[in-house]
Amino acid sequence: MRRFLLAGLLLAGMALTVAGQDAPKPKAEPIAVPYRLTVPKHIMVRAKINNQGPFNFILDTGAPALFLATSVADKLGVKADKNGWGTFDRFEIEGGVVFEKAKGIIHTPFQLEGMNGMGLAGAELHGMIGYNLLAQHRIEIDLTSDKMLWTPLGYDPGVPMRAGGGKGGGAGGLEMMGSIMKAFGGILGRRAAPEYVLRASLGVELADEKGDVVRVQSVPTDGPAHKAGVQAGDRLVKVKGRTVTTTEDAQRYAQKVKPGEKVELLLERAGKNQTVTVEAVEGL
Repeated sequence: MRRFLLAGLLLAGMALTVAGQDAPKPKAEPIAVPYRLTVPKHIMVRAKINNQGPFNFILDTGAPALFLATSVADKLGVKADKNGWGTFDRFEIEGGVVFEKAKGIIHTPFQLEGMNGMGLAGAELHGMIGYNLLAQHRIEIDLTSDKMLWTPLGYDPGVPMRAGGGKGGGAGGLEMMGSIMKAFGGILGRRAAPEYVLRASLGVELADEKGDVVRVQSVPTDGPAHKAGVQAGDRLVKVKGRTVTTTEDAQRYAQKVKPGEKVELLLERAGKNQTVTVEAVEGL
């Protein structure tokens, strides 16, 4: 299994594919999108809005549209119309999925308020990605990997109507649940993480081989590993002084690395060991 050496969570589970019953044929090649799971097992991705961020979003097929927290919209200067809709010039999900002139509802759903109040995501959640964006892609999710595949379909699902109208969305008593969960989280001493935590990247793709060997599959020419002298075909022996026998080991040892931190890698090349120091960069 191939993995990028990123500071993130390792995932385990089963594979599933989300697609419409009569989905259009793909219009382009799949795009690999990094993700991780929250404590309640929601799928969380990161995205930039109008080249600002990153912000954390959960995927919600039950949501009719993209939702963005009011506080984030205020920071970005995105105004909602009389029906609560805002337009984002560019909405870019980590990995390269881009929506131009994306429409979303400027509102903080009670689910986000509740999860943030209890710190269930391990990071501050800023919104939900719903049907109007999800339906434009065929999405393949393998829960044993740290990436899923988004394939553009060239399909426009249109803008859904909002139940209840107005900025509140007509959620009624459900809105109160968010406040209750937030207060309960305070009693338990649980708080959401800071607004966002940048993920670090060493810029190297790894693969497992027989005999407990972890091999460097590729090294992007503009990445930090390439600048440090890492080459495709190198065997990764140690990360920060700790022996690796699987890509999972490498992920686990690197997951606390922060952008700007220097990481020592022990490599084997042509039968000889050599040590290189890679300065991690932002993953997005």
